[in-house]
Amino acid sequence: MLIERNRYFYGKLLTVRDFKLEQTYNELKRRLLNRVALGSGVLCGLGVTVSDDATLVLESGMAIDYLGREILVPEPLVRKLEMIDGYSTLANCGSAYLCLAYDEYGAEPVNAAGSSSDSRENNRIRESYKVSLTAVAPDYVKILQAQGYENVSVLYSTDELTLVLSAPNSVLAGEVLELSVLVVKNQNTPPVHFSLEWESNLIDSGGKRIIADFAESAADTATVREVKFSDPVNRLSDTARMLVPVGIEMNIELGNWKYKNFIQPEIELHVCATPDSLREYKHISENLGKLLITETLPIYLAKLELITVTDRIFLNSAINLPFGQSFTRMTNSDAAAARQKLDITTSVKALEYWQSPDVKVTNGDNAIHLEFSLPRPESYDYRTSHGYVDIAMPGGIKVNAKYFSEEIAHGLGPGNVNIRLAIEFSGTDGEDGSAILFGNSEVFRAKNSDELPPWAEAAAVVYPSRGTMRIGVWTHDTVDGNSLRVHYFADKPDRDTRPLIEGATVSIEILPEISRVLSREQVRFRAEVKGAADKTVLWSVKDTDGGEIDANGTYQAPEVRGTYEIIAKAAADETVTASAFVIVE
Repeated sequence: MLIERNRYFYGKLLTVRDFKLEQTYNELKRRLLNRVALGSGVLCGLGVTVSDDATLVLESGMAIDYLGREILVPEPLVRKLEMIDGYSTLANCGSAYLCLAYDEYGAEPVNAAGSSSDSRENNRIRESYKVSLTAVAPDYVKILQAQGYENVSVLYSTDELTLVLSAPNSVLAGEVLELSVLVVKNQNTPPVHFSLEWESNLIDSGGKRIIADFAESAADTATVREVKFSDPVNRLSDTARMLVPVGIEMNIELGNWKYKNFIQPEIELHVCATPDSLREYKHISENLGKLLITETLPIYLAKLELITVTDRIFLNSAINLPFGQSFTRMTNSDAAAARQKLDITTSVKALEYWQSPDVKVTNGDNAIHLEFSLPRPESYDYRTSHGYVDIAMPGGIKVNAKYFSEEIAHGLGPGNVNIRLAIEFSGTDGEDGSAILFGNSEVFRAKNSDELPPWAEAAAVVYPSRGTMRIGVWTHDTVDGNSLRVHYFADKPDRDTRPLIEGATVSIEILPEISRVLSREQVRFRAEVKGAADKTVLWSVKDTDGGEIDANGTYQAPEVRGTYEIIAKAAADETVTASAFVIVE
């Protein structure tokens, strides 16, 4: 196929030949693209229905024929059978086909003063379509090959029944080989039962004969169907062999009639060891000649079942697109893949906020999987902790005095934290008669205030590396009692640590494990939580009347001698505990 286009230059003499070439060039390129990229068949519409026993209705639609020409039916077409071309050839026929083909004709005649043959010429060429009826059996092999089917051969053909086999010419080792048999029969043909038996060293059959069997029930009314058989392929290295080396035994039953024959279809199968070699073989074996059909095959819009009464022909039923000549089945020479729906699946993988997004594409047989990897938002979570410490104040003058606690854990682990302190005192509000003071107590030392908080200030020193702190108070005036309770409120801005927390194993260790104390004596326990960002420990005494322990792990022994168990629970996971024992002497 040679394609030429005009080359323009100043002074060029343009004749009818040049203008024809200008149109032909664009037509050829468009039609070539239609044939290679799209194929042939019905694009949309063109459904056929039976209006009454002698009338057909063809819906509007569009198709592309086997030469790449667009066939446009702009409006529905209603036709009596006798008005359609080919009706006269249907006498005594049980079935026929309604065919669609491209057509064009001259229009708008005008005077042609310079014409040597006639004084009038058509000024336009009008593109149109032609519908016709035929009782001649289609060329099944060419139709299936044009749709992309490979290794097509007719197994059996009579007026009552036709069987056409097709098989791919390449398959992946270890995968499934799919054979297809087109079954075409008449409406009066009895139920069909056929079987194909053969031997092949390419098929994993366990050493047995391969049997493909199909049987219709009496309720089946389809006169055109496609039957598929699947068999696993042996795991072989790259090889090319005949699928049926010694022939096929074919058995057919139509009611009480039986037929048996041995046939030898030429089916060469290329078994490819890897997906890469399969793609390479398909790429090499593909060529333009396979896609371009030089013959003008019609598009079979419907198979019509007919009833003949004397000299009249009536419609019984219509089967649309009996041979699947539509774009839902054909895209390229890989017909098996083209007939299946492309399955697209997606998944999303969560990344840490600092990782880059990514997309991975996985190709499979008629399937594409897209994996999106997206980073989490750079979120912050403010974790909080609350507790109190009783700071002892020995007897004596408490004016302008300073007192300090021991080093205690604030419960938020290592790192920088914000600490707010408040001093507890006896207030006028609250269910237990207590209140806590934030800020400067001088604000409430006024005539109109009912509160009288202690004149003291509190401060904290934080040790970020250890996750601990010390609290101190400065009394500016005398404070009642021998201790001052200071509440602490800690918060720590942190990035989202949920993935770390979920994957961590929480454990807790308590020290000392065994302590000896005297009655009413105090001892300080320390606990370390591992595997969790929350280091808070929940303290308790297991034994009744076994003493008391505060939130900081300071244990107060009872007066009764004995051995008592101290339990520390991890706030991050209260099922994780550790025990220590106190011997009160």
